[in-house]
Parts: sequence; C-alpha cells; structure tokens
Amino acid sequence: MHNHWLRESGVRGAYVPFMVKPWEAEQAFSSLKKTTISGVNVTLPLKTAAFKAADETTDDADRIGAANCLYVRRGKLIAHNTDLEGFSGPLRQLRNQTDFKSMTALVVGAGGAARAVIAALIGMGLPEIILVNRTDHKAERLVSQVGLPSFYALPWANRKLAVKRAGLIINASAAGMSGHPALDMSLKDAPKTTLIYDLIYTPEVTPLIAEANARGLETLGGLNMLIAQARPSFQLFYGELAPSSDPSDILRRALLTGQR
Repeated sequence: MHNHWLRESGVRGAYVPFMVKPWEAEQAFSSLKKTTISGVNVTLPLKTAAFKAADETTDDADRIGAANCLYVRRGKLIAHNTDLEGFSGPLRQLRNQTDFKSMTALVVGAGGAARAVIAALIGMGLPEIILVNRTDHKAERLVSQVGLPSFYALPWANRKLAVKRAGLIINASAAGMSGHPALDMSLKDAPKTTLIYDLIYTPEVTPLIAEANARGLETLGGLNMLIAQARPSFQLFYGELAPSSDPSDILRRALLTGQR
C-alpha cells in the first residue's frame, strides 16, 4: 500500500520490512535516530517496546500506552499510534456525531486492538461501552485500568444480553482470523440498525461479517481500518498526504499473493 502510494504520488522513497527480535526491539528502535530512515510502522508484539524506546510520545500513543508508528523529528524519536484514527475514520463516514452520543457499543476482546478501540470510542463520546472477552478477568482488568462508569464488562456467558443492547458491535479479537476459530457470538438478537465492525482483514469476509450480511446488518471490515490507519503514517514519514484513491484492490491482491 505505501509503495503504491509512493509510486502514485511521485515521492522518492521505499517501504520495506525489517525483522526485529523482541529482546532487541528497544535498542533497534532507538537506533533509528542514527539512520536516514524517516519512520517505521510497528506490529505486535513490539508496540509496547516502541512506546518505551521513544524520546517523546503523542497523546494518542499515551492513551493506549503503545505505539504502532515511530518517526524522527529534529533528532528525536516520536512514538505515535494511528490505530485510533484508523478505527474511527471509517466509522465517522457512516455515522454522525449525534448518532455516537446515543449509541451503545459492544467491544469483543481485551488486547491491544481493544485498547485502541476503547480509547477511540471514549473520545467519540459514546455514553455506554460494554466489553466482553472469552477470559472474563482480562476484560475486568482492562475496565478497572480505564476507570470510567460508562465503560463496563459483562461475563462472556452474558454476551447475548450485550448484543441486544448494542448499536455498534466491534470484534477486536483474533476470532475469525485465518487459522483461528470463528467468533462464538450470534447476531440473532442484534437490533436491525446495529453496525458490525470486524477489525480482521484476513479473510476480508469473516464469519461475523458473513452472518451480518445474511441478516441485513450494515458492516465495516478490517480493510477499512488498515487503510485509514496507514494514511497518517504516510504523511508522517514522507511529509505528504497519501493519494485519495482507494487502494483496496491493491491490498487484496497483495494479501492473496504475499506481495509488498
């Protein structure tokens, strides 16, 4: 995607993969200041190490305590997180702020992706956010760390009740990803106006999205977030806005063939 945008915009640059061992990650990230690399995206399990390695952190990185983006400015390494913008951007294209002010969200998962989702939802002003996770104590721990009355956990056994209340359901877990079991949660009792947002993009149509489509519910897939979180990274790295054209087909082909 980045290389496609570079070619399309005529910017001189390259986006290439680097393999970093977890136990060497902080040192590797700190060394970026001594190179001509303008920035890097960071994936699991190195987002916390990226946050710790930085000289400065942005507000979005601070909200999550992790960074998926590192860039160099005036000799300093800055940690940022574009997941909040990447998650909320596609949502704002489908719903307006008034909708969010009266919407109950159900978030599935209690890992790093869920943290970004919850921070974004709080920032968007949702009055009620419910968290469920297959391991109840992980959901309860995350809720206690955030400490907001409008954000609470329900036991996994009670997820059916949460589905009934939700105007927005977000899968921020690995359930449904290629090689993983499908999410064990039915949409049978979801209101007809509920929006289903699955952050997984491999496969593009997850079992959750397939069920939502069959029930006539509106959906957002992980490809939307993948593109939306990449745009601010591109601007930070190259100093230009990413082209406005939709790179979805480029991504689909790359995901199928393993190309970069």
